[in-house]
Amino acid sequence: MRRIAPTAFWSLTYFLLVFCCLTIPSGMMAQARKPLTAADLAQMKSMGFDDQTIINAIAADGISLDTSLQGIEALKKFGLSDKVISAALAAAAPKPTASGDPSAESGLPDEIGIYARVKGQLTPLPVEIVNFKTAGTLGTAFTYGIRKTKIQGTVPGEKSSAQLALPVTFVLRCPDGTAPNEYQLIQLQLKNGSREYTAGKGNIAGASAGVDKEAVTISFEKIGRDTYKGTIADLKKGEYGFLAPGTVVSATSASNGKMYSFGIPE
Repeated sequence: MRRIAPTAFWSLTYFLLVFCCLTIPSGMMAQARKPLTAADLAQMKSMGFDDQTIINAIAADGISLDTSLQGIEALKKFGLSDKVISAALAAAAPKPTASGDPSAESGLPDEIGIYARVKGQLTPLPVEIVNFKTAGTLGTAFTYGIRKTKIQGTVPGEKSSAQLALPVTFVLRCPDGTAPNEYQLIQLQLKNGSREYTAGKGNIAGASAGVDKEAVTISFEKIGRDTYKGTIADLKKGEYGFLAPGTVVSATSASNGKMYSFGIPE
């Protein structure tokens, strides 16, 4: 049996040690990698990372996020921009799922959200931030808060990433105890590079919510547990969104909500 020379033996041993050091930790790190959380985003913000770096991290690692209004409000309090929050919400959204007959329980979405049927698949509508601002505050000031001001809901960007063709069928998976008519379908108006609607009116005594002429009627039928279906065949060209329930509109302080958006290109 041929013996290995001492020099060759130690060279081979060194090579194997280096190989193990380079490969085993990287494999362990890949297995241990976890999605980012809201706390991670807040820490990156406090460390001075810019928006694009945080968005790139979300794209690389994914995210586990509370997408409720309270969760979104927490992200705003961390100082995260609407751009970062929108990227986080998009990454946290459920992925498109193939489905057959929507009346079959097995073909229904199991995550809360609003889905559009596109080429036989249920595709989640993007979730976007709604910022509320007041208009006409000068007149209110001169009338000592008696005159009401308009409260505008503003969604950043000129159009939704979901552009749909008519007729379109929506499938709505609600939280427990929430009715489908608590989601308001609203037509949005393009203004200064954003999409807007009148969210209500208010003064120092309080605010009253109501979308008035921007509201669009849609009827839903129940097709499963907390799951409903509705079809729209006639909509004007433009941008729309389902305003999620639970949004609190304030005339005296900054407030936010969330909307499931889409557009009708023609």
